[in-house]
Amino acid sequence: MGINRKILFTTVFIFISILVQAADISFVVYYVKGLVSKNSKIKIKKGDKISANESVIIGDGASVILICSNYKAIQLNKKGTFTAKSLLVQCNDKGASYSGSYFKYVWNEFTHAHGKPEANPEEYMKNVGAVSRGCNMVQTNIPADTIHISTGALPIYWSSIFPSSVFAIYDVAIDGAPLQKTILEKEQPFDLAAITRFFQPGEYYWQVIDAEGNSCERNYLKIWNSLSYQQRVNELLTNVPVTTVAETAFAKGFVMHENHFIAEAIKYYKMAAKLAPGNKLYKQTLSSFYELPH
Repeated sequence: MGINRKILFTTVFIFISILVQAADISFVVYYVKGLVSKNSKIKIKKGDKISANESVIIGDGASVILICSNYKAIQLNKKGTFTAKSLLVQCNDKGASYSGSYFKYVWNEFTHAHGKPEANPEEYMKNVGAVSRGCNMVQTNIPADTIHISTGALPIYWSSIFPSSVFAIYDVAIDGAPLQKTILEKEQPFDLAAITRFFQPGEYYWQVIDAEGNSCERNYLKIWNSLSYQQRVNELLTNVPVTTVAETAFAKGFVMHENHFIAEAIKYYKMAAKLAPGNKLYKQTLSSFYELPH
């Protein structure tokens, strides 16, 4: 009985120690350039953790990007020694950050057992705009029913239970006659940007229907003029830090994906997959946009 109690006590102690250690993590290292160490001697690398009682030492010409526990990223470029406690002040700086969800994803990747975070980055994306409500009649490869487009191709892969399917676009969310109808070829993607290329910038709604007009709820579509579109894209990407070319491209794709600029997301995911062909996450994320739903 005494041995069992001792084993139980030891197990509980180890468990509590792990929790305390996890809670004590002040930063996760996102990117390192040059010689950066902690506690004067331990060279740090991507994925390392910095505790509240540790210090970060930046060498000549070196830099490091750290992720705070509230998923804000801070970059250090100046030579010197910085205590974690002094750096925590920068984590509390106010200001809009469109990359917070991405850094939440990265934080969880490095602080939890590998497997789950990498499996589906979309789990970490905020629901910016309407989200997919699910429908048994029609399914698409785009997980959200909000899309922002301008010029350029945007293939939509789809499947439906209808014998014949039609793309229909409206200027209202409910009722009203379609502004345009396009017959779809079974199991072939349709190019949303090409179909709507003659529409004026504005807000629209679209859906895949059968011959009698049956379908799911309509999807929201915002068509931008090219100038406003690019300005918004630039604004969203402002806080994405530059690291390796492939990783930066993937981070940009993540931010574009979360905010439903799907054509831009695909562009950056393609870039990341091409630059790092051995990265399974990049490859899987890109391939999801080219798969027919089942």
